[in-house]
Amino acid sequence: MKKVLWSLAIAGTLVLVLDGFQNLAYAHGGNYRGPAGQVPPTGRTPSDPTPPPTTGGGGTGGGGLPGGSTPGAGGGVAGGGPAIGPRSGPGGTAGAGARAGATTPGMRGRKAAKSEGFERWEFWWGYNREPFLNLKESLAKREAISGSADWLLGNNKKEDASASQRPTTKAIREKVLPVLEEALKDKHFDVRAAAVIALGKAGDKAQLPALIETLGDNHKQVSESAALAIGILGEPAGLPVLRDLIKDTREGKQLVKRPQGVPFRTRAFAGFAMGLIGDPAAVPDLLEIANPSRRESNKDVPIGAIVGLGIMGSAAKDAVGPLIEIVNNQRVDDFIRSYAATSLGKIGDQQATPIIRKLLRDGSLHVKRSALIALGLLGKDDDAATIKYLENEVDKGSDPQGRNWACISLGKIGGPEAMKTLKGVVDSETGSFQSFGALALAILAKNSDQQSEVVGMLREGLQKSKSASSKGAFCIALGIVGDKVVENELVKIMLGKNDESLRGYAAVALGMMQAKAAIPAIKQVVTERVKDPDLQRAAATALGLMGDKDVVALLSEVIDKANTEYVQSSAALAMGYIGDYTAIEALTNMIRNDKDVADLARAHATVALGVVAEDELLPVLHVISIDNNYRAMVEAMQEVLTIT
Repeated sequence: MKKVLWSLAIAGTLVLVLDGFQNLAYAHGGNYRGPAGQVPPTGRTPSDPTPPPTTGGGGTGGGGLPGGSTPGAGGGVAGGGPAIGPRSGPGGTAGAGARAGATTPGMRGRKAAKSEGFERWEFWWGYNREPFLNLKESLAKREAISGSADWLLGNNKKEDASASQRPTTKAIREKVLPVLEEALKDKHFDVRAAAVIALGKAGDKAQLPALIETLGDNHKQVSESAALAIGILGEPAGLPVLRDLIKDTREGKQLVKRPQGVPFRTRAFAGFAMGLIGDPAAVPDLLEIANPSRRESNKDVPIGAIVGLGIMGSAAKDAVGPLIEIVNNQRVDDFIRSYAATSLGKIGDQQATPIIRKLLRDGSLHVKRSALIALGLLGKDDDAATIKYLENEVDKGSDPQGRNWACISLGKIGGPEAMKTLKGVVDSETGSFQSFGALALAILAKNSDQQSEVVGMLREGLQKSKSASSKGAFCIALGIVGDKVVENELVKIMLGKNDESLRGYAAVALGMMQAKAAIPAIKQVVTERVKDPDLQRAAATALGLMGDKDVVALLSEVIDKANTEYVQSSAALAMGYIGDYTAIEALTNMIRNDKDVADLARAHATVALGVVAEDELLPVLHVISIDNNYRAMVEAMQEVLTIT
């Protein structure tokens, strides 16, 4: 399946913590990947996603869309699992919700900012981590053994198979697709929603009619998921159907069996899907919907079209002029302009660069933030003007979120001036700003001849950091640069009595740096009884990154012993994320066992099976979440970010 895109993170879990219980709130066959967590009202703007309620013990809970239109969007992460909400406040003790009105140091000679909320690095990592983890690439690099998938096809014994490969086309056709086709008719809408997305990921063009038929499902989340699944499948033959949906034609209304009109979220999803297919033939239709003169009643629809254009990358080069007109038009809604700016960055045409630089003086904070993201995609290490603009934002900017994202953009662009600025941030700042500086410096240094000097700064930062959040950032930064010297320190953090999110980040960092001597310790975490199953998922991710052959068996054991659907779901999703074909049997058994396995756990197993079957190295929907201005959130975008 060919697509011009980068792809979105894995199947995940929507966690709703109420009255001491961890119950799963689920939508569309995926996971809320942020921002989630305990964000004080003083750290939010009205456009931010609704954070989950806080609970005892620093756990995150379910939130939901503004207005409560869908089941909650919760879910913290322990380092590398599907969701990303922080488990504790910036100080690593009390949740941020308990710190409203507190101050955060590190604002260079000016008054400290209000308590940190969505500015925290964990939210950025949750949206952008996939290229740094890239589990399926690790899987693909493992030695292929001829005939090792035979047991899946009934030709051999399971114990004779290699435990470290992606499934074959034959295995998907004979062992995965029949299960997903059954699930498409399941009584539980969550299972159906997961199944339709999974069928799209399986990449069999023969499934297109089934996806189109599912548009008429009586549950709107299943119908929406079907629209997106047509794009995930990647077949240009699906474009006419998506065109009817986004344009709300008579045929589109008939497809969704809603004579009053195609719901606005479904129309926006169709825009995302058209971008996922990646055919330049879709550009005129998407531009027609994005045109401000249409005066759509809901901004989600033109935003869906604009995001679709960005997803297409250089294939949408003909959209650059119209998108520039949109960002320059002050009469256009700020949210729409902000999405146009990030899409210009993703398309990557250099003629947009001077226009984007001017947006740093725009009166809209949403537009300015998107411009900072876009410059990281457009800038080059010899682009002195762009680097100067970003350095000025880092040094003198008044918006903490903007300064954080300017650091990341400098890290992506690289060069000696960017290196100097980021070293200054890591050396002299604290809190989330320093954390972003560390991550950006690691991104820059990964392919730099100055890596040894940078690694020393990162090691020192890990030692000196006082908060769990900052320590977690330095763990991940050291994982990005692959510094095995800190292996023992990370093992101590992972096994110690630390914040569980920090323990998870340490585990993932060990996996990223291929610290194979740590495998026994990581296995201990996978099998131990922890308060937060997300920590198990993070440890399983680390084992997957290092190609450990026992990880699926360990997760199967966790599922067998689980006493809650949350633990079952979390382990199933970890199996899917790793992408090893040996997970197919266990996931299939969960999906089909509707007597002993809770419906939500079966739904998450369905999600996981789709991820295993996906033929892209990076999860297909990652292209939507990466380089995303998650502070300018509209309902359709928040919904699509729950689907993985």
